[in-house]
This record gives sequence, structure tokens and C-alpha cells, in this order.
Amino acid sequence: MNKLRQHFAKIKRIFKGEEYPDVICIEFSLQMLTYMGQWRHQQQTGRYWVYFCLLSLGTFFHCFFIIWDWTEIYNDFIALGDNICVSSGVALVLYKKCYHNYYAREFEQIFDKFKLYSEQCNKREKTVKDLQVRYFKEEYLLIVSTIFLGLSLLIAISGHSLFDSTIPIRAKFPMEIDSSAKLVFISCFQISMSFYVIESIVFIDGIGGQMMSQMTLHFEILFRDFKAIGSDAVVLDKCNGDCLRQDLRDLIIRHQDLLDFGKNVNALYQPMLMAQLGCSLSMICLTAFEATLTTDKLYIFLRFAIYALSVFIQILYWCYYGNRVTHMSSTINEALVQCDWMQGNSSFKKDLMIVMMRAQKPFQFRVYGYFSISYETFIVVLSKSYSFFTLFRTISN
Repeated sequence: MNKLRQHFAKIKRIFKGEEYPDVICIEFSLQMLTYMGQWRHQQQTGRYWVYFCLLSLGTFFHCFFIIWDWTEIYNDFIALGDNICVSSGVALVLYKKCYHNYYAREFEQIFDKFKLYSEQCNKREKTVKDLQVRYFKEEYLLIVSTIFLGLSLLIAISGHSLFDSTIPIRAKFPMEIDSSAKLVFISCFQISMSFYVIESIVFIDGIGGQMMSQMTLHFEILFRDFKAIGSDAVVLDKCNGDCLRQDLRDLIIRHQDLLDFGKNVNALYQPMLMAQLGCSLSMICLTAFEATLTTDKLYIFLRFAIYALSVFIQILYWCYYGNRVTHMSSTINEALVQCDWMQGNSSFKKDLMIVMMRAQKPFQFRVYGYFSISYETFIVVLSKSYSFFTLFRTISN
């Protein structure tokens, strides 16, 4: 509790402008994943390993019992659709959790690189540190808002059990629920596992979005530095343009390093992004279709509507940050045009032209080279979802 008070006191000082953050938001998300038994870090103890395994086993059985229920409700479109939506979400969390922990070393290397970038920014001038604070606030507020969105989804999924004396989520268990004690036990199990799954996906996806946000931050810092080339008249008089070329080369090295690092991040995230897009497409379609079948049952309709909204926001979250990185990386060419390039010599101008040619191709988070994570992909997902939704409506009628 004391650590929590210290954390919020520090966040309060950062938001008031009294202090600069000494960590990036990714570290907060990693801490939360550790508390929730989702992250097998290098300093883990034997007790934490047992905690990690028990929660993983509980999530697996939670998903298994829901899928097992399919054998009895395959003729009921509403109940089957409900179970498919829930089990798909749980399965996606299990996959992302396994993937994160299987490639834990690669993820930690990426986190360390972002920490290094952040430490370098902390040694820069006030304008860069203020920019870093702005990104920190945006990332932190987004994580807090998604936590509450996850809680609203949890209430939508399991809230009915408080009124109709049934288990929160349809599932088949090896024993009959023939007593209030069993009902309470299973309800507690499902609610706790649902909370664990929903909040886990919030922080797992949060890390991905925060990494894209950090990439955007460093592209914006590069934009400012490229644009500032030649703006210091005193330095220009002393070095007669030679130091301009050296400054440009230093920025080129930083730019290339960021591009290479971005490719590594993209390669690591490709499988998860593919799973996310495929799952989002099917879930948006299915939840919207189920909602239209339950318009006469207000609570069930709201349940599907909130579930569809959550999936909609989840895919928009990824596409927003992916599009943001692409946009900011494309501004490097604009910064080169706006810099005081006429102050440089012919060698400087040749180097500048080479950089401009390279900067014309923006960096993109791509999924196996087929499509980018951007607003265009978001529109495509919605379009395909609507097409399948229309097909299901036609078949059902």
C-alpha cells in the first residue's frame, strides 16, 4: 500500500509539471503484469513460478469449460455466439501470454533499448524533456482509461448473475451445480478469471501501444533535430559548415538506428498482430450479429453491444498507434526541407539529398508484408466484418 501511495504521489508531481519521469510507462505495465502472474521476469522466485503456473492453469480451465459447453448448445445461436465470443477472447489472451513469455528475452532487450533512449532524452534540453513528459501523460491516461473499460466489460459479461442466480458465463463443468455453495464457488472462479483475463489483455496490449508511442516520440525528436540543422548562426561562423555535415551524419546514424530497431520490434509483434486482426474481425462480426438477435432482451443486447465496442476499441487502439508512427516518420523529409540547408557546403547538401531520398519511405508496422497497422487497415477490418455480418443476417433469415 505504501508503494502505491508513493507511485500516485510521483504521478501527481509529473502531471503538475514538478518532476520529470525517470521511467517509461512500459515499466508500469510490466509491474502490473508481474503482479497478475503474467510475466516471467529474470528475477522471479520459486514462489512466483508457482503463482504463475496456477493462474495459467486457471485460465486454461476457464477457457476449456466454456468451449466444452459448445457440445450442448450448438443449436442455440445466441448461447453459442456468446460462448464463442468469450472463449475467443480468453484464447487470445492465453496466446499473447504464452508468446510474451516464450520470447521474454527478446522483449526485455527491446524494453532495455527504450530505457536507453529515455535516459538519453533525460540528458537533453528542456524542450525534449517536456515532449517526453507529454507522451508519458498520454500513455498513462490511456492505460487508466482502458482499465475502466475492461471493468465495464467485466460487468457486462457477469453482472446478470447478481440478479438471476446463475453462473456469470455459460460453461460446462464436471460436476452438477446443485447447491448454493457450488454456485458461489463457480461464480467466484469465473468472475476472478474473467477479471484476470480482461485486465491482462489491457496491460499486454498496453505495452504494445506504448512501444509504438515511444517509437513516435523518438521520430518526433529526430524531426525537431533535423529541422534545427543550421539554426545556430554562431556555430556556423566558427565551423564554416563542416560541423553541419558532422551533425547531419550523427542524426543519420540515429535515424538508421531507430529504423533498424523498429524493424526488430515489428518482426517480434507480427504474429500477435495477425492473431489480433483475425480475432477482431470475427468477434466484431459475431457480436454485432448476436446483438441484432437479442434486441428484445435489453440486458443481453447491451452485453453484446459492450463486447463489440470493446473489440472495436481494441483494434482501433493498435491502428491508431501504428498510424501515428507512420505519420511521424514521414515528417523527417519535411524537417530536412525546412532546415537551413543553404548554410552548408556541397558535401553537406549531397548527404542531405541522400537522407531525403531515404526519408520519403516512412516506417510502418506491417504484418508479414501484406498490410500495415494503420487507419486503412482499421477500415478494412470494419468493412470485412460488415460483409460477414450481412452474410450471417441473410442466412439467418
